[in-house]
This record gives sequence, C-alpha cells and structure tokens, in this order.
Amino acid sequence: MIETIVKSSQSPYYEISKEDQLILSPVEGIVEHVFIQEKSYFYEWEPILTIKTANQEIQEISVPFSGSVVALLVKSGDKISINTKLASLQDDLLVTGCD
Repeated sequence: MIETIVKSSQSPYYEISKEDQLILSPVEGIVEHVFIQEKSYFYEWEPILTIKTANQEIQEISVPFSGSVVALLVKSGDKISINTKLASLQDDLLVTGCD
C-alpha cells in the first residue's frame, strides 16, 4: 500500500505527486530480501523487497512508478506487521510504458 507522507490521498494505494510516497506492508511476516538502497533509483514494478509470511509464502513488494529511494525503513530479518512503514520513495513523474 502506498500513502503520501505530506498530505492524505483520495486513493489509499497511489497518488501522482512529487511528494514522498510512504510504502506500507500489505502482510505480516519477516523481511526476506531488500533490493533497494537509500538514495538509489528504482524502476516501475521492480521488486523493492520480499516478505516471508507465517505460512512461508513469499510476498514481493513493488510499486507502479519509478523514482528514487528517500529512506529505507526496514532491513532483512525485521519482523513486520500489516501497515508497517517499509520505505519512503519519490516518484520521478516520468511517463513510461510497461506491459
């Protein structure tokens, strides 16, 4: 789930905004792998991290935009719950094609 840090969004999932986007965990579990670093660039739908749930399923977290990592709020091995803050990202607002 994506949430705007500065102002609330009409959509609980995504808002086109130059403001930082706070990424929230959709599941409870343990952070398995983190694929991004602070100050790095990421691409639309690129995996950001994976979470292993209590029933051993791997949940891949990605977002529908590209941009830069403002802050990484978890690390591998962290136990998290639903709506735990995972990362703060900034959309580069570049229109790209996918699929």
